Amino acid sequence: MPLFKNLRQFLYFLLVLLVIFSANIYLKWREYQDFLELNEHEIVAKIQRDYFKRNKNGNKYRVLLLDAKKYSFYTVATKNTKISDYVRVEIFTLDVTFASYLKGRFYMPTSKISSINLAKNTKDKAINFIASQHQNSKISEFYTALYFAEPISSELRSEITKWGASHLIAISGYHLGFILSVFYLFLMPAFKMIYARFCPWRNFKIDIFCISLLFLSGYFLILGVVPSFFRAFVLVLIGFYFAYKNIKILSFETLFIVVAICICVYPSLILNIGFYLSVMGVFYIYLYLHHFRDVCGKMAHIFCLNIYMFFVMQVCVLYFFPLISFQQFGVLGLNFVFLLFYPISVLLHIFGYGWLMDEILLKFLATDLNHVNAEISTFEFIVYNILSIFAIRSKFLSITVLFIGILTFLFLL
Repeated sequence: MPLFKNLRQFLYFLLVLLVIFSANIYLKWREYQDFLELNEHEIVAKIQRDYFKRNKNGNKYRVLLLDAKKYSFYTVATKNTKISDYVRVEIFTLDVTFASYLKGRFYMPTSKISSINLAKNTKDKAINFIASQHQNSKISEFYTALYFAEPISSELRSEITKWGASHLIAISGYHLGFILSVFYLFLMPAFKMIYARFCPWRNFKIDIFCISLLFLSGYFLILGVVPSFFRAFVLVLIGFYFAYKNIKILSFETLFIVVAICICVYPSLILNIGFYLSVMGVFYIYLYLHHFRDVCGKMAHIFCLNIYMFFVMQVCVLYFFPLISFQQFGVLGLNFVFLLFYPISVLLHIFGYGWLMDEILLKFLATDLNHVNAEISTFEFIVYNILSIFAIRSKFLSITVLFIGILTFLFLL
């Protein structure tokens, strides 16, 4: 069943989205103007990161990443400033542009930073529970990023990028799909027996899915707006509705609708790198299935899809994270290892034994088989994205972007 019966319905849909998007942009602009008018004022913020950097002269200075709920910002603090989880700080807003404010993360000068005591919310308690099981701060960062999308250090990001495993750490459809699968596998036997005995007229699979959605909704509220997870969550909701209405789910039309809705609700996603990479990941999966669905058997598809995704994502990833290594081939195996690692790590942390895999994980992250910085120009990036879009209509172009990815990897390495 087609989603839109005619062009008029599609245009009406676009008009509604445009109105919602415009309204949200206007509200964000008003919020930004109010933000600027306050100029110098005090806020309460949560410490997300506290680390040291070096300037061009080699001198160390202290950087804080603060979460003020509506936005996050970097600022510089004195080395001897004592801070806890929350601080009261005076901010100066005049140099913040609307684009930066819309993006939701920027630099802002501050003064008068002082610690305050606030009651911890559910997310804070969960993060502290996870972090308390590890002596190494890098491992704590790893797991709090994996479970709660907390920011990570540039050092840890570099180590994860060397393995090409950023998509495994960023909470996205990969994790959401796993959570749905766990709910189905655990609840299905009991629900099947109960429904067969007491209400055989109901579809137990739909009820299991609804229970899973309730859990995911609670998880979403705890996490906040994590772009990659939000995209996946909206896709699941729309996919459930489409399945109920017998509308094709695995289509570029569905992906377009999901992306459009996400951006209309949160316009800042236009400027979010994680959201872009998440969308392109799904796009290339659809592109592979669109052109090569009937080429080989299911088991061969698992291998071929992983190879295809590894190479076609090269240009997209390298443009933002210009680090490349033969070590990144390891992600082809890590994709399968993660299916075991993720649930085992969750169970270990629930029962207080999260530290058991710390030594293995530290050795894994410390592995470095030589890497190089490989930059992609803006022109090359734009051309590649345009070719990818036209590849929807052309099997030849879908193979072309694959070979561009292979050549990019081989020549830049």
